Amino acid sequence: MGFLVTEVRSCVRFRRPYCSTFLCTALLLSAVLVGAQETQEKIDVDNVSRSFTVHLPQGYDKQQHYPVVILLHGQNQDADDMARLTHFGQFAETKGVIAVFPNSTRGEWNIEVRPDQTSTDMPRRGGGGHHGGWGGGGGGYPGGGGYPSGGGGYPGGGRRGSQNPEESKNKPEPADDVAFLNQMLDQLAIKYSVDTQRIYAAGLGDGGFMALRVGCNMADRVAAIAAVGAALPKTMICLPSRPVSALFITGTDDPIVPEGGGTYKPGRFHVLSSDESAKTWAKFDRCEEKPAQGKLAPQDNEKGSKETKTFTFGGCHDNAQVVLYSVKNGGNTWPGGEQYMSEKEVGKTSHALNANESIWSFLATKKIAGEGGTQK
Repeated sequence: MGFLVTEVRSCVRFRRPYCSTFLCTALLLSAVLVGAQETQEKIDVDNVSRSFTVHLPQGYDKQQHYPVVILLHGQNQDADDMARLTHFGQFAETKGVIAVFPNSTRGEWNIEVRPDQTSTDMPRRGGGGHHGGWGGGGGGYPGGGGYPSGGGGYPGGGRRGSQNPEESKNKPEPADDVAFLNQMLDQLAIKYSVDTQRIYAAGLGDGGFMALRVGCNMADRVAAIAAVGAALPKTMICLPSRPVSALFITGTDDPIVPEGGGTYKPGRFHVLSSDESAKTWAKFDRCEEKPAQGKLAPQDNEKGSKETKTFTFGGCHDNAQVVLYSVKNGGNTWPGGEQYMSEKEVGKTSHALNANESIWSFLATKKIAGEGGTQK
């Protein structure tokens, strides 16, 4: 339903060859007739207007309380792109989920990780605050001092300077995206019937990195996260206030975020390998040291489709869970979604796994504990 509205916007924005005035009109009328419950919302954050799209489930009833999934788009994309390439809006309609698609500023999220010093780009500054480590942990690793290679990720993680003060002075401050998402959740709770114990964040690429930051900085409001095509940056300091369940979905042939670790090309900073990312997050959640390994059979009928390897860390504090899905031949893409750019640029969109089903299956069982309770 909401997909029809999104497709109309896609026609206009990208001038799709299959679009015509008649088709756009037909799509829009169809969306109206089926009663698509999609609204555009705005809030002001630091005197900047920010926007997000709210997609309500079928039969939305104000007397019920619905879980919320925040879908964070990739670099140089927006909320409409994320809705179109994931189809999560339509998926959420049938699952009784409120899907929220926020827009970043200038097509990228402020994940508060600076480029490596060898980069010609200026280091970033600014960003929201952070929580103290849970259970006495003082740094990125429980009880430790940040990720490998030290601080610099969040405020207090290292001093940042500019080799060109004049250029730094003219460079706009990065948006405070943690403040934006917090204010967005405040508005959602006022205007819609939200289950505040079941709020989740998922993202692709740059949005996947932002989902990780949400897990680090917004653990008091977000029950669990899912990062697709993203890994933990080495210089991100993560101080979650409680154990946060996390799902990583990575592609073995990702040309942008190497599964074996290395440099995230658009941001030019170093990331851990996918297995080290999951292992590190498992340390945050005080999980068992070694994951249980398994395989998922391909969900498509394409010849040559491979099994997806799974790594599940159990025994975590407060019943948290950390899982890694390694998608054979997958790229920096949303499994089961659209091929939004060429395979040469972002790799292949695998259909051996359905990311929507896998992500929701993981998130649906997680919730923030109430008074005196534990996470489920």
